[in-house]
Amino acid sequence: MPHLISNLVEKAYTPYTARLAPRQLWSRPALGRKPQKVSRFGADPTVKATWRLIRTWVCHNHKVYYTYALLCAFSVYHFWWYTCVGYYTRRNEHRSLEWAIRAEKEYQANKPAEEDEEYDDEEEPAEEAAADGAEEAEE
Repeated sequence: MPHLISNLVEKAYTPYTARLAPRQLWSRPALGRKPQKVSRFGADPTVKATWRLIRTWVCHNHKVYYTYALLCAFSVYHFWWYTCVGYYTRRNEHRSLEWAIRAEKEYQANKPAEEDEEYDDEEEPAEEAAADGAEEAEE
């Protein structure tokens, strides 16, 4: 099992980089800050100033930061509420109680006049029977 022996104990140990290329051909990265990789929009001075404003005035001011977070949460909630629930209520308005009350009021305002003669014929025998029953009770 010679492959399990560490390379440090071998006499012919050489660093990994020495086998790659001679030392004079190595290219080491220059220490320091590299230039930003930004889009044309991000390189705009107005956009950079906006991010600096957010960093200094919003992120370091907790009241503004938490107010912004709550407003975002409020906006997201209402966006999805009106998108989902509002869509459902608009599609099913004809099934709502308000629509039924409105339709009932409209019907009451525009209902046709009832003809009393039709109902009087049906009520007369009942009235006569009640009157006969009252006369029999008196006797």
